[in-house]
Amino acid sequence: MENTEAKLSKIRLLSKLFKGFADYSRLMIFYSLLEGEKTVSELVEASGISQSGISNHLKCLRECDLLIDRQDGKYVYYSIKDERAKEILLLAEKMMADISEEKYQCMRY
Repeated sequence: MENTEAKLSKIRLLSKLFKGFADYSRLMIFYSLLEGEKTVSELVEASGISQSGISNHLKCLRECDLLIDRQDGKYVYYSIKDERAKEILLLAEKMMADISEEKYQCMRY
């Protein structure tokens, strides 16, 4: 059986991972990147979020290890780091489809 310290460490890491998905703006960015890599300008256009907002959320998503970036001349392109993150979103969508509309509309959480 896993010791308490290791278990708590694992839970902290999982919490950090899910933090990347736990914000509407970050999900907007993530869904935009499902189509392929994009620059900050392209993400601003696709999401309607301000450039500073996009930059802050990209920082969080990189820290959560969900995105990678690459420099190409003066542009930085962002993309989803791990294909399994896409699977998490698809699984969440399937779960939401199975939950009643009343629960889905609950915005307290």
